[in-house]
Amino acid sequence: MNIILYKNNSDKIEHFIKDCIKKGNNFIGSNKKIYGIKNIEYKWTNDELNPIIIDGEIIGWIESVSDINEELEDGEIKPVTETEYREAIKIRKQIADLTYNQIDNYIENNVTDLPSAKLYLKKLSAVVLSIIKMHDK
Repeated sequence: MNIILYKNNSDKIEHFIKDCIKKGNNFIGSNKKIYGIKNIEYKWTNDELNPIIIDGEIIGWIESVSDINEELEDGEIKPVTETEYREAIKIRKQIADLTYNQIDNYIENNVTDLPSAKLYLKKLSAVVLSIIKMHDK
């Protein structure tokens, strides 16, 4: 998901960030990172913008804020609650003492058909989610 940043009540795009993730006042994308920005409006979009380039530098955008197709989905990382963090720590503790060999044996012995594979994927997804939540805390 991309994002445009613009000043309040302005139709001029200040920044265009591709593949953006927003965490607090930080905007991090594949083409640009902006930290600690305040007093700015933004819109999430799937649109690609056309830059105005002079002497090899982007000085603006052909499109205006009003030209942008806004998306309801966003790339904002929401704060982790204490309950989510405690759940993540609990899952982490459950797997921390396992060896790679124990995990391999578990999969070999327990993942034998589609229902058991689904169950294992759910457990694995919970582990991945817990790691993400611990990281975001």
